[in-house]
Amino acid sequence: MNRGYFKTWRKITDSAVFQNEGLLKIFIWCMARAAYKETFVTVRTGRGVSEVKLISGSFIFGRDSAAQELNMKPSTVWKRMLKLKKLEILNIESNSHFSIITIINWYSYQGNQEKSNSESDRQVTGKEHKEEVVALKNKRTPEKILSEISALEERYSDQEIINQAFQAISSTRKSNRIADSVKLSILQSWNKYPVESVMTGTRAYLEKGYAEQGKDEKYLLGIIRNLKPEAGMTSVEVMKSTGSHALDEHYRSQGVKII
Repeated sequence: MNRGYFKTWRKITDSAVFQNEGLLKIFIWCMARAAYKETFVTVRTGRGVSEVKLISGSFIFGRDSAAQELNMKPSTVWKRMLKLKKLEILNIESNSHFSIITIINWYSYQGNQEKSNSESDRQVTGKEHKEEVVALKNKRTPEKILSEISALEERYSDQEIINQAFQAISSTRKSNRIADSVKLSILQSWNKYPVESVMTGTRAYLEKGYAEQGKDEKYLLGIIRNLKPEAGMTSVEVMKSTGSHALDEHYRSQGVKII
C-alpha cells in the first residue's frame, strides 16, 4: 500500500537524536505516524468513543501499542518520548485515555511537501504551526475563546479599524489566517494600553502598510507601546519617537507631540 512519504534534513546526522539509535528509531516512527494534514480520528475511551481533531504533524499515541510496533518495552518507549520532548522536538498532551503527540517543527521538515499528497492541503509556515500547537494546548473551549474575544473588542468603538487590523495581521501569514486563540492573545496584549493608544497605533500600522512588508502584530504592539498619554489627557497627544522620521511626521500631522 502506498502510504506516501515524509522528508528529513541531511543535518539530522549532526543531531543528538542521531547519536542514539533507539531515539532515532522512535523519531522516525513519530514522523511516519504524524498526520500530514488536519484530520479527525475516532478514539475508543473506556466504553465509548471520541472524535479527536489532529493538526498537521500530530498523532494519537499509546505506549503499549507503540511498544508492539517498535519492539521495545513500554517503559523504554515512554522514556525516549520524554527525551524527545525535553529536546523540544515534540509536544505531549495526555489525558486518562491517550496522548496526542505533536512534532513541533513539522513544517520545518515538510513545509514544501509535493502537492501529490493533496491538491487542497493548506501549506503553512513553522510559525503558524506553532500557533496551532498553542491553540491545541489552550484548555479554553472554542466558545469560551470567542466569548472573550467579543468582550475585549467591546472596548473599541471603531470596530471596522479593529477588523482591518486583524485582516492585515492575517495577511502576514502564508495561509492568510490566524487562529482564534492567537487573536485573543493579541487583544489581551492590547488590553494593557489605553484605547486611544491602540486606535492611534493601529491606524498608523494600516496607513503605512506595514503588514505588506511582513511586519506582524509584534511590530504593531511596538507602535502602541511607544504611545504615552499624559496624565489627564483623554486622547494620545504625546509619544516617544518611533525612530522613523516619516512616521514621526505622520504623528505630528495628527497633533501628536513627539518627545
